[in-house]
This record gives sequence, structure tokens and C-alpha cells, in this order.
Amino acid sequence: MAAADKLFQKQPYHQITMGTIAEELGWSRSNLYKYAATQEEIFLALHSAKNRAWLTELAEALEDAPLPVDEFARLWAESTERHADFLRYQEIVISIIESNVTLERLTQFKRDFADMLAPITALLARQCGIGEAEATDLYLTLLYQAPGLYNHFHCADLTREAMKAASLPPVEGSFVESYAQFVEMCLENAK
Repeated sequence: MAAADKLFQKQPYHQITMGTIAEELGWSRSNLYKYAATQEEIFLALHSAKNRAWLTELAEALEDAPLPVDEFARLWAESTERHADFLRYQEIVISIIESNVTLERLTQFKRDFADMLAPITALLARQCGIGEAEATDLYLTLLYQAPGLYNHFHCADLTREAMKAASLPPVEGSFVESYAQFVEMCLENAK
């Protein structure tokens, strides 16, 4: 997992293979296959670990909920930015990783994901005075917005150059500021 994570920090997902992971480890591919059948299995495990770390930090930062909505939203956004590496995994989990694993492995991943949600959905329910199902929907809304918004504020240099060449305005503001506004809007709407 550490080797795959290191590679993903340096290059796009589509350039990472079982061969490049094995090479990073100094192993043969056949040795790597003793531990994982596909690179997607490795990336599912990485997603789970990074998701758990983010959710743990969120639960700790927001344990005193209910809080003033703007404070809750700011804490949520700041914690999310500190877990930007998780957002990179979240961005590809549904469209790429989940579509290239076995049903059995994906089912286990989804069970693990559901088990992680209980503390954070309870926190959201307490903050907004809503039920568990509504809190789960709220969490998913907040989760799915974060990767795209983060990428908007942290786009590649090539993207910035293309935007300038296309006479588009430069990106202004910050992820935390913009995401906190989104979180606040969603919290208000959920009440």
C-alpha cells in the first residue's frame, strides 16, 4: 500500500500498474500477486485507510456538536483540506477503482465504508436535528462535492496556463473558504 500511495503522489492513476508497484517495492510481479490480485484492490485498501483517518479527525474536531453552523462548517472544511490525499482517492474510487474489482471485494469495501459512517452520521444528525437516513444523505453530498472543489482550487500548472490562454479568469479564493460555505448551506438546508 505504501508503494502504491507513493506512486500515486507522483503520477496519475492510469500510469500505475502491478508492474510499477512491484518495481517500486523491488519485487517481482509474481511476489506482489501473493498479496493482492489487482492494483484496484490495493487502491480500495488505501481509500479505506485514508477515509478512516479523515472521518476520525472530523469526529474529534466536531465532537462538541451541535455547534454554531459557521464554526461547524469551517472545522469540517479545514479537516477536509488536511486530508487532500484522501480526496484524490475519492475522485477515482467510483469511476475507476470500483468498476475493476470483484463483486466480493467491492461488497466488503462497501461494508467497511458503511461501518465507518456511523459516528459521522450521528454527529451530523445531532448537528442538524435530523434522522440517520437524512444524515447519511447529507454526508454523501458533502463527500462528493469535496474532490471537485479541491481540484478547482489546486489545479495543475498546465490547467492554469490553459485557462489564462483561453482568457478565463484565474481561480480566486480558497478551498476552505468555498467548501465551508457549501457545508454551511447544506447544513442549513438539512435542518
